[in-house]
Amino acid sequence: MITMNNVHIIHCSRLTVDPTSLALPAAINGVRILVSAFDGYDKGKFIKSDKAVCEEIRRRSGMLQDHFERIHAHSHKNGLKELRSSCDEIFASIQNIGDDAQYSVTGSPRTVHFEVGKLSKKAQKKLVNHDLTTLNLLVEATRNTNLLLESLRTSGDEGELTNMAGLVHDRIGRARNHFRERNMYIDGLVKR
Repeated sequence: MITMNNVHIIHCSRLTVDPTSLALPAAINGVRILVSAFDGYDKGKFIKSDKAVCEEIRRRSGMLQDHFERIHAHSHKNGLKELRSSCDEIFASIQNIGDDAQYSVTGSPRTVHFEVGKLSKKAQKKLVNHDLTTLNLLVEATRNTNLLLESLRTSGDEGELTNMAGLVHDRIGRARNHFRERNMYIDGLVKR
């Protein structure tokens, strides 16, 4: 450490940081900021908050779609039939979670959720935490997809690559199922 005019300067030689180790905490912090910016689903702001969650899910779905288009193209070009087939299945799952978010029942002007905007503070907190978990699952799916993209450059083992794609597919499925559960929170049917 060098001190100049009462300012401490730390000298680091050869500090290397794996970029993927920084990406996940940054993404999770971004999701936390997004969720805290929702005004906690306060009365009168529910639809605005709900749309913000749904838009973030659609944005993340679009990112995953872009990644898997690259993986699909690579697998097709290199004759990796199992991986290409996995990509086809993953495309359907990505499309489904994006559609769920786009056509969320609370996003409709004639919602059937009569309790929208009338949630107690405790229920609001549960819903925000529930949405945060859904978004974190998508962050993890994106991170795993990035690892799969990296492995495409370094590994030729189709079985390993297909297994990695399967893990991402499972995570996307978990995120979709978790997102669908939110309507039970909105309707007051879940007391977790």
